[in-house]
Amino acid sequence: MSELELRHEVALGGWVLHHSGLSDYVWGHVSIRDPEGRGVWMKASGLGFEEVSEEHVLLVDDRGSVVAGEGPRHSEYPIHTEILKARPELSSVVHVHPPHAIALAASAQPLAPISHVGGVFSDGLRRWDGAPGLVDTQQAGERLAAALGGDRALLLTGHGIVAVGRSVGLAVTAAIMLEQACRVQLLANGFGGVAAPMDPPQLRHAYAHTLDESFMLAAWRYLARRAQAARGGA
Repeated sequence: MSELELRHEVALGGWVLHHSGLSDYVWGHVSIRDPEGRGVWMKASGLGFEEVSEEHVLLVDDRGSVVAGEGPRHSEYPIHTEILKARPELSSVVHVHPPHAIALAASAQPLAPISHVGGVFSDGLRRWDGAPGLVDTQQAGERLAAALGGDRALLLTGHGIVAVGRSVGLAVTAAIMLEQACRVQLLANGFGGVAAPMDPPQLRHAYAHTLDESFMLAAWRYLARRAQAARGGA
């Protein structure tokens, strides 16, 4: 990807998160790995996802220096640099603060896959209690990356979530689907909980299709079209 394409992917990821209800004022961020190994591309701080255009996207190295672009960088850049350092197969990290995911994390309940979007996480979803505050140091980022392990997403108790993928589209879609899955579970809890949870063989059969990246990419293409249409085809 060219520099402009990298900037656009980050901006587009933010537009999609905003139009999917995952904005939290000016907090939260999307990153993409710099293909030349110089760090990560992510939006400047102080802007909401819907406000970001390509010119607001910065290249930040693993020491927090802004290598390209203008504007202040987010203090939690180590979430991105340390996860991508630990997971060379990935290209993108999302950190957001979705209300239903935060509520489920606080409840200490495990995520019960009871929907297609929950099936994306039927291999398991863990929570980490080490980040009620900011993940703004290399050491904190390393601990978060270790807690994430090889998973697709992680609940940060008292904070939010991280979601990862081999592209911005996959990471953003994972974040959106996780919030939807948490919302569905909390809704079921309000009606007495899940009456007959599926056992692991049933889960594997019911949701095998959701574990294929093509399932998530189909959703991403729709989400991207919707967000771009809302911006007048930008």
